[in-house]
Amino acid sequence: MRLVKTRPCVVRLQAILCYIALDNPPAALSFERELQAKLELVKNQPFMCRPFHYLKHEAYRDLIHQGYRIIYKVEQGALLLLDIFKWQQR
Repeated sequence: MRLVKTRPCVVRLQAILCYIALDNPPAALSFERELQAKLELVKNQPFMCRPFHYLKHEAYRDLIHQGYRIIYKVEQGALLLLDIFKWQQR
C-alpha cells in the first residue's frame, strides 16, 4: 500500500514540526521519525486504528500520535492522509 499525503495535511504537519522545532529541534526530528514509523505499520495493517467516529464509514480511521490525531482514509491500494491536528484544538 502506498501513502498519499494531501496538501492540507502536509502544510499542517510542517507547521507542527516548525512549532516543535522552535523550542527543541531534536524533538521535532524525533516526532517526525516516530510518526513515520507508525505510518509504516498502518500501511501494512490499515484497519488497525480505530474508526473515525465523526464519519460513519469504516474507511475513515484516526491514528493518535503524541496528542495529535491523524485522519486517514483507506482506499484501494493507498492510504490517503487527510488531516493532522492537536486533539484539544478541534
